Amino acid sequence: MSPLYWERHPDGPFATLIRVATTYCSPDADEDAYAGLKRLAKRENVEEMRVFKDELREALRDPTRLPDDELSKSVEYDDGSTEAFLRRLWHDLYGDEPIDMPSGHAT
Repeated sequence: MSPLYWERHPDGPFATLIRVATTYCSPDADEDAYAGLKRLAKRENVEEMRVFKDELREALRDPTRLPDDELSKSVEYDDGSTEAFLRRLWHDLYGDEPIDMPSGHAT
């Protein structure tokens, strides 16, 4: 098995977003993983989740900046497009919080 994107590029663009999404949203994740991500996303005191949220915001602003098809290959979402998956993920994790709001600010 070839190394995963964040293993090949640990400091690469969107590495945290792709790693977290793969861990909690891929078909290989257990059935409770997505619920766990929803709980974890609320913990803004966790550095990984701050980075994840910032990268998710960036990806939503311009999904074409995501490296190749790394996210779709890892998560195997069926939303029709990367942007549709990212929007669903944002809504599931952060509800109606504006995408452009800086991290660390509550709604």
